[in-house]
Amino acid sequence: MDLETFIQKRRPQWRQLEAVLNRVEGSGLAALTEDQAVAFGRLYRAAASDLNQAQTFVSGDTTVQYLNDLVARCYLVIYARGKADPWAVLRHLVWGYPAVFRRHVGPFLVAAAFLAVGSVLGFLASYYDVKGKEFLLPNDFPMVQPGGSGQEDYAPAASVDELAGFSGFLFRHNVSVSLVAFALGMTFGVGTVWLMVETGIMMGALGAVFVQAGQFRAFCTAVLPHGVLEIPAAVIGGAAGLLLAQGLIRARPWSRLEELARTGKEAVLLGSGCFPLLAVAAVLEAAVARAPYRFLDSGFKLAVAGVFGLLFVAYVLLPGWHKPQTRPGGGHAAP
Repeated sequence: MDLETFIQKRRPQWRQLEAVLNRVEGSGLAALTEDQAVAFGRLYRAAASDLNQAQTFVSGDTTVQYLNDLVARCYLVIYARGKADPWAVLRHLVWGYPAVFRRHVGPFLVAAAFLAVGSVLGFLASYYDVKGKEFLLPNDFPMVQPGGSGQEDYAPAASVDELAGFSGFLFRHNVSVSLVAFALGMTFGVGTVWLMVETGIMMGALGAVFVQAGQFRAFCTAVLPHGVLEIPAAVIGGAAGLLLAQGLIRARPWSRLEELARTGKEAVLLGSGCFPLLAVAAVLEAAVARAPYRFLDSGFKLAVAGVFGLLFVAYVLLPGWHKPQTRPGGGHAAP
């Protein structure tokens, strides 16, 4: 192929790359959508290959210089370090994360469905089979005996403090679920699904114990003030794991490794929402769920649970529909 034919054939892609550069040199790659970013990377690699090929035609030719400048500009855009923005994390939490959550609400609903199925199975197995609860719950679980309607009606071996302590164990388990469920996405999602079902089984079995003892209100009081955030956090971890599995399984025009890198980034963004939820839930567990009933009665604790449950739903549904304008971080104008 002669130089003139080479230029005529490749020039349209160079112009496309130059147009993208003119857009992102001021605002950065964040200005691109996901598909545009993938296209930019493909055009950049093609231009770098064209530069090597053009250098074989003639050294110092204007085409070589043009391609060299084009590739250099791409490199600066990709690897340039912007100024540290202390508000970036806060903006992401307020505006960015709800948009990420809604973008991947499908895996969230799937993970929630597996958790719900496990809860139903655990409840039924514990409610109708005496040996079932012994198998599904830890050996040191303080069993509840039937009694009246007040929290004081537990069996002597199962005080309110002991049961609150076990609820703490249960949701410390859910904290680990949030992280492990994400990592188990690398098992093509099998481990993630199993962990969601297993967690649901334990929750359902625990609920059945309280229901049989006529203490369902006490169960809700001990669990919901922090559970309304810890349970969604566990499901988000499962959703991130399913998203990671999707990158391993789904066939796309690019390689599986590239798809895993792309979905892996999205999975990390989705899973990052677990941490603020768990932090707030820890405060609620210490300050509300474990507070003595002489200070905070069950009605107040359930009201707190309802408020924070509604706040979570509002948070993931309302903010982030229109991203705030990104202030240009500097950069030179395109020639």
